Amino acid sequence: MALSAEATCAIYVRISQDRSGEELGVERQQRECQELATRLGLHVVRVYVDNDISATSGARRPEFEEMLMDRPRSVIAWHQDRLLRLTSDLEKVIQLEIPVHMVTAGSLDLSTPSGRAVARTVAAWSQFETEQKALRQRASNRQAAANGHWQFSLRPFGYERVNGDIIVLDSEAKLIRDGYRCVLRGDSYRSVAKRWNRLIERWDTPGFRPVMGGTWASSRVQRLLENSHYAGVVTYQGEPVELPPGKAPQWTPLITKDTWRAFRELKLARKTKRSWAVSPKHLLSGLLECGVCGGTLYSHAQDQTTRKGAADAGKARLPVLDAAGRRVKHTTYVCVDKHCVSIRADYVEALVGEVISLKLSDPRVVQALRTTDDSAPLEAEIADLHKRRDDLTDMIGDGLIPRERAREKLNEIAGRLQSALSRMERLRSDSPITDLMLSDSIPERWSALPVLARRRAIVRLGLKLTINAADKGKRTIDLATGQVHSERAWAMRRVAWNWDGDGGGGG
Repeated sequence: MALSAEATCAIYVRISQDRSGEELGVERQQRECQELATRLGLHVVRVYVDNDISATSGARRPEFEEMLMDRPRSVIAWHQDRLLRLTSDLEKVIQLEIPVHMVTAGSLDLSTPSGRAVARTVAAWSQFETEQKALRQRASNRQAAANGHWQFSLRPFGYERVNGDIIVLDSEAKLIRDGYRCVLRGDSYRSVAKRWNRLIERWDTPGFRPVMGGTWASSRVQRLLENSHYAGVVTYQGEPVELPPGKAPQWTPLITKDTWRAFRELKLARKTKRSWAVSPKHLLSGLLECGVCGGTLYSHAQDQTTRKGAADAGKARLPVLDAAGRRVKHTTYVCVDKHCVSIRADYVEALVGEVISLKLSDPRVVQALRTTDDSAPLEAEIADLHKRRDDLTDMIGDGLIPRERAREKLNEIAGRLQSALSRMERLRSDSPITDLMLSDSIPERWSALPVLARRRAIVRLGLKLTINAADKGKRTIDLATGQVHSERAWAMRRVAWNWDGDGGGGG
């Protein structure tokens, strides 16, 4: 015998979070809802399933919305909070004016005023409970962050949680450090992704693949490297959390704070107008301040000019041409906002090299920098290992230790020394300041550093340079003294510099 339309129903099941992806929660709900339908003598015409979707997050529930459009004769849910948790959802169901049956909470007849009143009351308290739970959860997460904890459900690349502890996965950690090194030397996210995908093709081990599988794309690499937790920076809702004294991150950082600071300056800051390029060509573009309007100076290619033959051509100056007849240009830094000032790049860049060398030649400055630098203990470790190796060699020569035992000791020391030297090399590549301080000649090393590394050093040391306006009158004559200056000396008179406001100097 065919059932009437009134004897039909729809089942709705939902689970907020399906960690395993196996939909076991919705299967249990569906089975018990089916059993209730049988007891009520209702025929199930369709089952609507929203898996891993929270009803309180505001996210759209596609199956729930489709059920409303289908207008079933009645609905069965495991519990009212599976069907709806927000009062706005209840009003949508009320408009259907149908009975709603729950496995664990009885039935509601939404076709009557009393049934609707009960449903609204239950929904209001469900929403209250949900909001209170969210407040408690946020407070708990905020407290956990303040204690240095890292909250995550899906494990981050480079780490895994074992018995409550966050453990470093060495193979993935090496890949992350490689990514930062590549980006800081000027490589794009796309080139890093290609580099890592080649490793997957060659070795095909889990240590090279993303957590969710597949291959690397530039967007995946970017999201990975923008995670501040790799530098030991605790965050809550995307904002850094200042830890109280005595508290530290509850995991081992994979990169240094200097590496993270450099990455932020060179990559994250690029989202703002006129921020640094990935591979800057000009040392001070974007780092100079206009002394007239406070704007920023950027690089600009200008023609070199000469007065030779200019008068015969009826001009003040003529462009300089090379042997092939092309115009010779030089780089100038120009105030782009109001064109207040400009200065030859080679003049001011030479000054920067001089003041950086002067700064790092001051023992007091070096000592202050060493308090936040990891190279000092590493230097001491390397020196100690060298001494132990030399002492052991002397003991072998004097016959004070058997050669077999000495060979074992030497191999052990050689391994530890190689490891320490590798760490020192990584430290120097991560920090141009450390690299400069450890060099035999700061001026020579400064000249050899890439533009990107020199810019990082300028920012790290807090060097600020302001280009002031030139005096009126003839460009190379001091109107007060009548002294004649070279063009470079005249230009350098306009440069003022200081270290984050701690003292200053001039050209």
